Amino acid sequence: LRTRPFLRSAEFLWQEGHTAHATDTEAIATAEEMLGVYQQVARDLLAIPVIPGKKSSIERFAGAAETYTIEAMMQNGWALQAGTSHFLGQNFAKAFDVQYSTDNEEREHVWATSWGVSTRLLGALIMTHSDDNGLILPPKVAPVQVVLIPIVKASGGEEVVQCVEELAQKLKEGGIRVHVDDRPLRPGNKYYHWERRGVPFRMEIGQRDLKKGSAFCARRNNG
Repeated sequence: LRTRPFLRSAEFLWQEGHTAHATDTEAIATAEEMLGVYQQVARDLLAIPVIPGKKSSIERFAGAAETYTIEAMMQNGWALQAGTSHFLGQNFAKAFDVQYSTDNEEREHVWATSWGVSTRLLGALIMTHSDDNGLILPPKVAPVQVVLIPIVKASGGEEVVQCVEELAQKLKEGGIRVHVDDRPLRPGNKYYHWERRGVPFRMEIGQRDLKKGSAFCARRNNG
């Protein structure tokens, strides 16, 4: 199959887990629990709405008794498998002779699970939120949540810089990841720079704003 960045690549980062249980009931409960964990990560951390469900017998993981999945809907209308959790039954336990000792000191094959997500979640994040202008990152995972841009003219910019630095400090004390862009560039270049990187919130403060006691604010998810 053709490789696609983040979605299907020759090398990728993978989080994977396996458990072994004495009963099928315990194994199924664990598989369903882990699917719930992945659903929570997608919804609450990445702000990706997903639909949990079961794969059909044709689509389920080879050798699994059941494959549970979370599916995300992309902007182009395609569904993306964002994470899976498998109830393996005793198929692999019998194939590899994985056994445990019961309370009666008898040997029985375990009931197993396997579950995982990969860097495909990054692809889902990009395809769910971003637009033609660049990334749009949910605040919880954005490296920079707020960027402050001082609008400094040739003279009288000291008060603006001081105000921006004080505001940045207050935001940091409140647990906000903030960056002050004081590079000697045109404001428009700075706007474009941070827009492409998906910073959720941008604040601009100039001398006129100081006089009014206000600031211009822009949310990235509003374009």
